[in-house]
Formats: sequence, C-alpha cells, structure tokens
Amino acid sequence: MDKTFKRSLLGAAVAMAAVSGSANAAIELAGEAVQIYGQAAASYQVWDPAGNGSQQSAGVEVESRIGFRGVVEFDNFAPNFVWQIESGNANNRDSGTDPWNKYHGILGGRDTYVGFQFEDTGTITFGRRTIAVYDYVDWPHTNPGLGNVFDWNNNIGADYETRADNVLRFDSANFGGFNFQATLSGMGSDTDHAIMSVAGSYTGSNFSIHGGHYTQDGWMEGTEKKGDVSYSLIGGSVWFGKATITAGYKMMENDATNDSQDVLSVTAGYWLNDQWLAKVGYSAAGDADVGTAAAGKEGSTAMTARLLYSLPSMVIYFDARNYEMYGNKEDGGSGTRFMLGTEYYW
Repeated sequence: MDKTFKRSLLGAAVAMAAVSGSANAAIELAGEAVQIYGQAAASYQVWDPAGNGSQQSAGVEVESRIGFRGVVEFDNFAPNFVWQIESGNANNRDSGTDPWNKYHGILGGRDTYVGFQFEDTGTITFGRRTIAVYDYVDWPHTNPGLGNVFDWNNNIGADYETRADNVLRFDSANFGGFNFQATLSGMGSDTDHAIMSVAGSYTGSNFSIHGGHYTQDGWMEGTEKKGDVSYSLIGGSVWFGKATITAGYKMMENDATNDSQDVLSVTAGYWLNDQWLAKVGYSAAGDADVGTAAAGKEGSTAMTARLLYSLPSMVIYFDARNYEMYGNKEDGGSGTRFMLGTEYYW
C-alpha cells in the first residue's frame, strides 16, 4: 500500500470515527506520559504488468506497526516533554527491491524523537522525523495509490529526503486556522549537506490550503557534483457535505543538471452513506525539462479507484490502480494492481 501513517487508510477511518464518536484511543500505560498505539493492516495484491514477458504475481503487503509516545507535564517546569518511539512495518517479505525493507519491524524505524512542547507556541523535536513539506506531499496527495508518480518518481536525477534521521523540526500551534512547520536535516556527516524545508496550511470552514518548499545545498562527492535540488508544493482541499476534492502541484528542480519536472495530483471522494466511501485519483508527471542531453525523460501517469467500508477504528477496502511509467507501457513499473485490504488502528 503506502509507506507512512498518514498515507494509510487511517485518514478516512479517523474522519468517520469523528462523526460516529467511536474512535479507539491510544492505550494509556501511565496517563498521557506513556501511551501505546499502532495499527494492524495488510492487503492482498494482484499485479498485472503491462510489459511483454512480465509475469503476473500475487502477494501480501503487511503494514502492521506499533508505537509508544507520551507528553510529560511537570509541576515546576515548562515546557512539556514529548517523546515517541515507533516501529517500522512488520512486513515479513525479504524484498531487496523495497527501499523501506531495512526498517521493517525495527523499533525506531519510523518517527522516533524527543522534544519540548511550548504552550500556545509550538513544539520543537529532534530525531527521526518526516521533512516539513513532505507531510503534505504524502497526505492528502498520494492517497489512494498515487505515490508512484506524485511522490518518489522523477526523471531529473533528484533524491529528496522524506522521513530521515538527524532532523530538527518545529511545529507551530494553531493560530486561528493557520499553522506552519520547519525542518533542518541532512547534516549527519557534513553540514554542507544541509536540507531545509518549510511548510504551512490554513483551514477555513469548508476548505484547506497548504504549500511549502524544500531545498538541498549542493556539494562535491569526489569529482561528481551532488545536490542543488529543490521542489515547491501548493495544494488544497474543498469539501461540500459528503464530497471532497483535493489537488496538488509539485515543481521539482535539479540545478546540478539544469533539469526540472512538474507533477499534478487530483483526487475526489464521496461518502455514499455513513459507512461507504468511493474515491478516485489521478496523477501525472510531465516530461522532464532537460538541460543536458538524456534519454528516458518522458512523464508518468497513475489512475486509481477505491471503494472503502468504514467501521469503528477499522476500514475494509478494494483498490484498482493503473500505472504508465515514463511514457512506456513496456516499463517494468507499468501495469495494473488490484488490492483487497483491511486496517485496524488503536
């Protein structure tokens, strides 16, 4: 399915639970100071590749994980102390092609940090975190199943951090519907590798808008220049009763090679009744604007559909996802994926 908590079906489950008032809370072991939370999730997937000679396959992706977190208040000390330790997915596959495989099942493999919460101002944390603007790339613009195109795909040779170690992060409080985030990262081995990201959002009565920017300084690795990559994001959602429409636009650049590429994501969801949700998604990456001669710069597209049934703290869903990668139906990433899955969280 997808690789972060927000990108899972949790968003739909939380929204429905808020309406029904039946959401399961995290388990408190020592009040709010020590809590346990997590999800039990898996999907059965059938992959039908478009390329000649490619084999159809069927398998299970497990996204079950568990976490511990807390907010500690002191009588004679402010701010509050905040902490979190979260495991990676308990996926039992030995998949050498899965970039997240090294974090599967490892305690601390996902968001794991400590920090301080300042009342009416915000929270500063440091540890393993997501990059500020990436949270908006991840949710709502890659659900359902658009990450292959909108998230980690680009033809310009840029490598962007998503969730990373060595992150210093600030999350503001909510100021009348507005909030912002900022991160500094990438300097674990050399401060010349600094990655800076800022983002923010504003939520009104029936809409939300957001945007942000990511920039990574260039550096030399031997005789090869790395870095000098950036992207900007603008997007938002509007809802009309049971219907929600979301759109996002990401503009990526690699100054080292003078390449750029833009990508669009559009989704629409509609609650058929109190339990059934229908949702469709479309994402398209344009052809790369190539500053230096290179092949394989054609864009990619993703078209997805989801039918979801919501229960208290649980969802059952069916997805159909079609991908055409790099303008080539024969590419190994092109084809159609059918999924049946379920997810329970606490």
